[in-house]
Amino acid sequence: MNRVASFFSGTGMLLMLSGLFFQGISCKKELGDQEPDLYGSWVDTVDGAVYRTIQLGDQLWIAENINRGEIIDGSTDQKDNGIIEKYCYDNNPVLCEKYGGLYQWGEAVQYDKSESSQGVCPTGWHVPSDSEWKILEIHLGMSGEAVGDLLWRGVNHGIMIQPDGETGFEALRSGNRTFRGGYNEIGSAGYFWTSTIADDGHAWRRGVSINHGGIYRSKNLKSFGFSVRCLRY
Repeated sequence: MNRVASFFSGTGMLLMLSGLFFQGISCKKELGDQEPDLYGSWVDTVDGAVYRTIQLGDQLWIAENINRGEIIDGSTDQKDNGIIEKYCYDNNPVLCEKYGGLYQWGEAVQYDKSESSQGVCPTGWHVPSDSEWKILEIHLGMSGEAVGDLLWRGVNHGIMIQPDGETGFEALRSGNRTFRGGYNEIGSAGYFWTSTIADDGHAWRRGVSINHGGIYRSKNLKSFGFSVRCLRY
């Protein structure tokens, strides 16, 4: 975060992050002796959970992977049974605490096929659509043409949202649960569902990798288990 600079004018605080401006952010996480905090916090009045938040342009995101639901074994598909279910990488609850839960697409959106459905997000938040991810990417500086492309897009925009990036988004490389029930790529890649359907068997996703600077966009089998980030309504 050593590229964060602070500027003060009167009583208003303006943060500049590599050309991105954020104003009036309530703060939580200390970044260093000379650097302002980036994070706000939001308390879920239903269960008392406290979430770290980050304002990026006009969007307010939960700045951590969602970790809600009951753990089930990776060999079992998640079901529409009124109970939020999650996978933990390698079926290890400790890894859920560090990286958040992994969800099949249906479970992620709680079987609501409308875009920007609440899904596994707390009340007042929702699983972002493909278009809402594009808004974030354009805010990061990705061109309007590139956001509609497939696979790796942008130059360093994936680096900007990964841990120790410039934005505080902290997109964790939490791996995935494969459609066969196994796990892979923890520490090297992370994938995030959107709420947008691509076709009957696929939905749109985003991805980051330790080996690529951009942000990955593609349709993916809904039976995979990916992470979920939540966006404020």
